[in-house]
Amino acid sequence: MAITRQTRHSARFGGLLCFALTLACAASPGLPTRDLNPILQSIYLPAYREPLLDNAWRFSQALYITNTSQVESRGNESLTIDVENYRVELALEKRRDDWVMQLAVPLMLNRGGFLDGTIQDWHEFFQLPEGSRPGRQDGQIDIEYLRDGNSYYQQNSASNGLGDLSLAIGYHPGAQASGYFIGIELPSGCACDYSGNESLDFAVWMQHSRQIDADLHWYGLLGSSFPGNGGRLKNLLSEQIWLAQFGASYRFDARLSALLQFDLHTRTIKNSELKAFSNSLQMQLGLRIEQAAQKQNLDLFFSEDILVGSAPDISFGLRFSQAY
Repeated sequence: MAITRQTRHSARFGGLLCFALTLACAASPGLPTRDLNPILQSIYLPAYREPLLDNAWRFSQALYITNTSQVESRGNESLTIDVENYRVELALEKRRDDWVMQLAVPLMLNRGGFLDGTIQDWHEFFQLPEGSRPGRQDGQIDIEYLRDGNSYYQQNSASNGLGDLSLAIGYHPGAQASGYFIGIELPSGCACDYSGNESLDFAVWMQHSRQIDADLHWYGLLGSSFPGNGGRLKNLLSEQIWLAQFGASYRFDARLSALLQFDLHTRTIKNSELKAFSNSLQMQLGLRIEQAAQKQNLDLFFSEDILVGSAPDISFGLRFSQAY
């Protein structure tokens, strides 16, 4: 059965990839997404953000909805994640000359999965692996990570809280030049409501974009995150996490673009054999509608785990952004 599910997933991925390359194989918008595993959201994983014009501001509001049902057990570890997570993120960016400043403020909520039935229908229709979903009760919250007989993370009721704020500064001399950034994530969240790791996180990264022709762009990010040693996963987080994003955008006309993006990062929990904490690879498919509402650009996208089990089953996102 495992081989059948993996084969179906690979076949479906191939179909999605062909579809994406047909549609989106022009400014390089990029999707400022990340691994939305609810246990790992307190880790600072920076994302690609499209370059700004000189002396411009940009304000964006994003909503990410992630539905996960995952049960793993290997060696001395066991993990259960059955939850629907919402991440609301406000971001403010400013460019002056060749310098860019970024501020991101997240709000995180864990709820029962009202999308459980829809997600099951989605997986059945596209013949994607259903994992642990069959037989589990819809709409429940059940998160627990056990290791060596100790419970490091446990949640069975709804929660919400302000997450960890991040601040970054970068040197980005031009829209098609490389940009170099350093960022810090502040302990504004709290382990009590599962919104933060109560420590400072640091990250460094570079990003680049290139216009291939009038309509086609590619872009990418490569960096490293250094999580603080705190929160519910204290002493378990990897000291360094490598991360990357690669994508392409294709402009159909003055207002509509399609995007294909891949996100990956290395192991997040030291010495873990669980897929949820190992190397991760996701794919995003998205559309951008420029000036969709009161001169704001709208990004719509969904994300699937390519390395099955290394990220949430599926995430949906929308983001409004406007430059001034």
